[in-house]
This record gives sequence, C-alpha cells and structure tokens, in this order.
Amino acid sequence: MLRRGGQVSTALEIPSVDTGIDTGSGSVRLALGNAGELRLLLPVRQSERIGETPSSQALGIGVATYTLGGMPIRFLDIVCLSATLDGVFADVADEIMERIVGGAFPVEACRTTIEDFRSLLTMTAAEVSIQEICGLIGELLMLRTLLGLNPAAWKLWRGPLRERHDFRGGALATEVKTTSRSAMPHVTISAVDQLLPPAGGTLALAVYQLAETSGGDISVAGVAAEVLRVASDRQGVLRLLAGYGCTDPESWEWNRCYFRLENEDHYLVDAEFPRIIPESFSGGCVPAGVEEISYVVNLGMAEQCRLSDAAVGARHGELVACLAHL
Repeated sequence: MLRRGGQVSTALEIPSVDTGIDTGSGSVRLALGNAGELRLLLPVRQSERIGETPSSQALGIGVATYTLGGMPIRFLDIVCLSATLDGVFADVADEIMERIVGGAFPVEACRTTIEDFRSLLTMTAAEVSIQEICGLIGELLMLRTLLGLNPAAWKLWRGPLRERHDFRGGALATEVKTTSRSAMPHVTISAVDQLLPPAGGTLALAVYQLAETSGGDISVAGVAAEVLRVASDRQGVLRLLAGYGCTDPESWEWNRCYFRLENEDHYLVDAEFPRIIPESFSGGCVPAGVEEISYVVNLGMAEQCRLSDAAVGARHGELVACLAHL
C-alpha cells in the first residue's frame, strides 16, 4: 500500500501508515525507508530498556525516535533488508501486530515472532559470480566519487532498486559498466531501454576497466568501507547493498577476487553513441514477440562521445546538485 502511495502520512518525518494498533506508547506504523525497504515501527516507552532481540541476516532491528505532532516517539524499528523477503516480512509484521493486540508487549512480540519465523527469514546463499562482483565494484566506485562531493549522494544510487539506470538525479542519469582487461573494451547492454536517457534529460555511461589480480588494491570490502565511512547514512547504504544482494560486504563470497583499476572512461549517450533503443525500430517500438534484447557495444566506435575530465567533473557536480530537489 505504501509503495502504491495510498493513504500515506508524512506527519512522522518518513512515509508511514497508522495501523490503529496501540501499544500503550502510541500506534504501530508501517513505513518505508529511504531506499523503499519495508519497515515496522513499534512504539515503546522512552524509559524502556531494549534488551537483545533475535538477530537475522534478513532484518535490521534498532531503536529510532521520530517526531509526531511535535512530540518525540521512540520506536523499535524493524527493517526488511532483502526485497526478495518482502512477503515473509509482511507475514512477520502481521503476526507481531496480532500478538500486540493479544496483550504482548512490543519487544516481546517482536522477539517471539522472529524466533518462530527464523527458518523463513534466512536468505539462501547463492554463489556470487565474478560479473556480479565487478558490477558492484563499478557502482561503488561511482558512488565513492559522488560521495566525495556530497555525503548524501548515496540517495542517487538506484541500481539496487532495479531502476533503469544505476544513478539518477532529476533528469540526469548515469549507467555504470565494468569491463575486463582487453585491447578494445566492450560493454554488454542488457535491455532495449538501458541506454535511453530519462525523459527530457541526458544519460552518461561510466566504464571502469578492471584487471583481476591477486595483488589488486580494489575489492568490494575495501570500496564499501570507504563509502560507508563517508556516507551521511550508513544504514541507508547497507540497505542498498542488501538490495543488490550483498548483505555482508566483507564476506568471502563477495571478496574472493581482487582487482586493479586499469582505466576509467565516461561517455555521453546521445544520438551518436552506438546503441539500440525503441526508436531504432520501425514505429518506435520493439517488434511484437521480442521479449528480451541484449547486445554488445564496441566502445572504440564511441570515441566521439567520450567526455573530457572537465566535462565528467561538471556532470558529477550537476548530478549531486539534484539532491537539493529530492
């Protein structure tokens, strides 16, 4: 309901819905985090000591205070860290609220419900491919650059949210690609609209050329640590990482490979850039029956679109400036 925008209240500083279920310290609320993650807010007494709650790799559990009607309210804040478990999280939230209605205190309702649902709140460990590792490193390198201009620039990172472009601010967007060491870099485009600029805006393509090497100084853990140290909201970045599928940026799965940055180039994706978009087809749309399109771009044919260092810096500044309107 929150994601559809129905009956959302902004009185609590963040998008939320009052469930009408009272804990004695206020109403339980359903909310959305900055990255669109599901949250359950359980009001607790200001003086209540919050003991240890069951840990789960799929949930973030903490204490937060928000202002409602000029009054501070303390909440036990439960966050779903994996979009793939949104359905399970909804069931957990329903059960917690049912137990509160039945007379349980919020912390106890949270603890017992999570214990009961523990087996469902485990994210299946899938093997992480080298392509996924490189892809995340590329996006983190771009994020590191933007955070150097503004610590709130993590809000521009849209890749983990499965949006069309990896970074977006207003009508400006940037798509990030990584390539391996080769004489002529190529990038794979995975959708017919991936190189389509935002309506009325422009799109840039950032390409990081990575060479895998045992003595490399670039890894997911290393770049993620830099990003987390600078970002204005560490938890916000961790939630985005989880949305990407990386719940632990220091895990072996995501750090079994090390890299060296061989080259970095940025391109303006305009009419001269080699690409396939809907307008490439008769009638301006993909032929009926064609469900997926992926293709490879030879960047040697896009030299005329490559941006100078000054142009890249200016574009980054414009992208970060869009934060003022978010």
